[in-house]
Amino acid sequence: MVQSTADFRRLKGVGAILGKRLYDAGFDSFAKIAQAGEEGLSKVRGVNRRHMGSILQQARELAGMEQEDREKPVQLMQQRVVGMREKVENLAQTTRDRFVGEMSEKCGRKLGTDLERIENALLQMHDFGNKRSKRIAKILTKAEKKVTGLEEASLKKVRKGFKKARKAVLKALT
Repeated sequence: MVQSTADFRRLKGVGAILGKRLYDAGFDSFAKIAQAGEEGLSKVRGVNRRHMGSILQQARELAGMEQEDREKPVQLMQQRVVGMREKVENLAQTTRDRFVGEMSEKCGRKLGTDLERIENALLQMHDFGNKRSKRIAKILTKAEKKVTGLEEASLKKVRKGFKKARKAVLKALT
């Protein structure tokens, strides 16, 4: 909570008069300013449209909301990686169960190495931060498409799908 209208002067572009107007408009904390957005701030007389983005950004930082906004995409990406790992593991197990006799042949061995490499890459992806989250999200979507629908496919098609998914996932690590 803001103690007085003078606290709003910590925002660059907000003086004593604009601080009083913000307080009178019902904005009694930096969090409320940040939540109001441009639409809410535009209703307050005297707010310069050019400074509105800067004021909102500063209010988010002072309210402590900026840290939460940065962590959210990373957490969502990590959840997607975990979901993809589970999907790959489940598909691998059903494939092993379906093709027990053929897993010792060449195609089965290659499938096993592809699975291992995908799982290792997904484990490494889980530790990435916000920098690569957009890129990883795109690559995960691509890999999910390659793996989808392989539950009832033949061993060669499963192998081909995992190979494509492996290449997509390994691309994220470079």
